This record gives sequence, structure tokens and C-alpha cells, in this order.
Amino acid sequence: MIKTYRGLVNHFRRAPQSVQDYFPDFADLVENYPWEVSVSYMFSRIEQAKHMTIYCGIVKKHWCEIGLTRRAVNEEHMSRGRFKELFKTVFSEKIPDTLISKLEKGEKARDKIAHGKNWTQKEVREGLTAAIDFSVEFNDFVDKKAGFRPFGSLKGFKGRAESLSKATTNWVLKGMGIPNKGKTTDHKSN
Repeated sequence: MIKTYRGLVNHFRRAPQSVQDYFPDFADLVENYPWEVSVSYMFSRIEQAKHMTIYCGIVKKHWCEIGLTRRAVNEEHMSRGRFKELFKTVFSEKIPDTLISKLEKGEKARDKIAHGKNWTQKEVREGLTAAIDFSVEFNDFVDKKAGFRPFGSLKGFKGRAESLSKATTNWVLKGMGIPNKGKTTDHKSN
């Protein structure tokens, strides 16, 4: 159990470099700002990683066109349940319960702060520790399933595979239950 903010920073600094690079301001925020700032930052970045996991999974595993896919995923309301549902749809496997429990522990601390509830420093330290552990383990899990790490640099994640057309991508996205409000044709209308 992490008992001080310094212990939390040390725990973070033991994480793989890709995770540390994904949260570049974490240590500074923990050391120099109120807990609310660190929690907000951490979970904002986690939300970004969740969106990128779905986006990268669709592009890499299903060869969808990047622009249309990015727009569709960006417009998606990614609730906690929806993220788990989309993950299973995109990767054909659910996120392990052990990872979900770590994420939920972190979200519990985040929710108390975000909704103006009473919270303790211990709850926040435990929640942030769980969020760090989730980031590390989720990276490993996704890397084994799809060959990229959502909490890190995604440069070159797609590889050289040729993407589907926008029209076909639109059908794939519809099949996954992701509505697309953008332009979907590959040709100009006359």
C-alpha cells in the first residue's frame, strides 16, 4: 500500500517508460498541486487512451480507413460500459476482470472528487496507484492481442496494411454499432 505522495511518485517511476511518457506531468502534479489536479489529469489521459484503443483496434485489426474511423470514434459517447462493449466487439475478447477492477478502483476515487463527495488522501493514493497499474497491465494485454500499446507512442501502430475504402469502412463501423455522421463515399457527387 502506498502511504505517501512520494511513494506514489516512486511507484509511477517504476512503471515502464512508455507509461511514464504517456503521463509526462504526473509526478510534478502529485508533488506540487492538490490531489484533484492529479486525479483529473490522470483520468483525462486514461479516457484518451480508451478512445485510442478503440480507434487503433478498428484501424489495425479491421483495416478501416483512418479519417472516417477517427471521426466516428471521436463522436462516440464512450461511457464506461460502452468502452467495455466496444472493446469486446473490436478485439473479440472482453477485458479481463482483474484489469476492470483496477480501473474501477481508480474511477471510484475520481468520481468522489468529480462529484464533490467526501474523499480521503488514502482513497486517492490507492485510486491513482490502481490507475497506474491498470495502464501498465492494459498496455501488455492490448499489445499481446493487437500489437500496440495505448498508453505510449502509437507511431506506426497500423503498419503498412492497405485500408478499406470509406464506403466499406462505413459498413464495418455500422456492423460494430458505431454510427458515423460524416461523409462516407469515395467519389464526388455529380
